[in-house]
Amino acid sequence: MKDVFRSAGFKLLVALMFVMFCLMLATSNSTNSLTAKLFGSVATPMQRISTLVTNNAAATTTVGKSKEELEAENRQLQAQVDALRKKLVNYYTYQQENAQLRKFLELKNENQDFKPVSAAVVGRDPDNLFGQFTIDQGTRSGVALNDPVVTDAGVVGWVSGVSSSYSRVTTILSPETQLSAMDKVTRETGIVGCDIKSADANLLKLQYLSSDTKVAAGDLVVTSGIGGVYPRNLVIGTVKSVKRSDTDVSLYAEVTPAANVKEIRDVLVITSFAGQGEAMEAALGSSSSPASSPASSGGK
Repeated sequence: MKDVFRSAGFKLLVALMFVMFCLMLATSNSTNSLTAKLFGSVATPMQRISTLVTNNAAATTTVGKSKEELEAENRQLQAQVDALRKKLVNYYTYQQENAQLRKFLELKNENQDFKPVSAAVVGRDPDNLFGQFTIDQGTRSGVALNDPVVTDAGVVGWVSGVSSSYSRVTTILSPETQLSAMDKVTRETGIVGCDIKSADANLLKLQYLSSDTKVAAGDLVVTSGIGGVYPRNLVIGTVKSVKRSDTDVSLYAEVTPAANVKEIRDVLVITSFAGQGEAMEAALGSSSSPASSPASSGGK
C-alpha cells in the first residue's frame, strides 16, 4: 500500500488534482479569493514586461531606420500633405465659382440677349477713393472698353482700360461715371452720378429731378438704357432721401448702391446686349471720356 502512495503515477495524479483545484479557484466568481490575488500578482508584472518589450521593439524598428530612409519617408508624407492642400484649394475655388455661376445664370436667364464674361477681382488701387479695381479678363475673352460691369446685386461700373488678359474697372462711385437712370416706381428719369463727398459716404445722386418729383425714399432706381452703354433695368440702388440742389431749383435723390463696389470679389462683364452702342458714336464724338460723354446724350 505504501508503494502505491510512493509511486510516480500517484504523485502525478496528485499534482494534476492540485493544478485543477488551483484553476477552479482562479476562475471562480470570488474575485477577493487569496488564490486569485496570488495569480493576479504574478500575471500583472508579466503583462507589464510584455508591453514594455513590445513598445521597445517598435521603437527599435523606427530608430533602426537610416537617415536616408527617414528623409524619403518625410518627403513622401510632405507630398501627400501638398496634394491634399491643393485639393482643398480646388474644392473651395470650385465651390465659389459654382455659387457665382448660379447667380449669373439667373441674370442670364432673365436677359437672354446678354453675352456675359465672368471675372474675378485680382487687384485694387488703395489710393483710389472710388473703388477702382482690376479683373482677370481682357480682350482674349471678348472684353472691350466701355463694357458694363455688374454683379447679381446690381451695376458696378464700366471697363475703362483693357489688355489681353486684364481689365481696369471704373466704378459707379467715380465722378467719371454717369448713368441714365429711372425710378422704377414713378418712372421719372435722371442722371446718376457721384462726387468725392458722396463717394466717401458710399452714396450716389439721382440728379435733375423736377421740383414736383414723386420720387421717395425706398424707391428702386434702375438703368434706363438710354445711350446704349448699359442695358435697361439693371439695378443701381435704392433711394435714401430727396434733397434740393445747391446749384439750381431742381431736386436730387441720394441713392444707396445695390452693389458694394469696394468689397466685391466676382463680377460679370456684359460684352454684348440688345441695343448696345446706340448713340455711342455721337457720345464719343463729343468727348474722349466714355463716362462724361453719355451725360451730354442722356448718360450711360
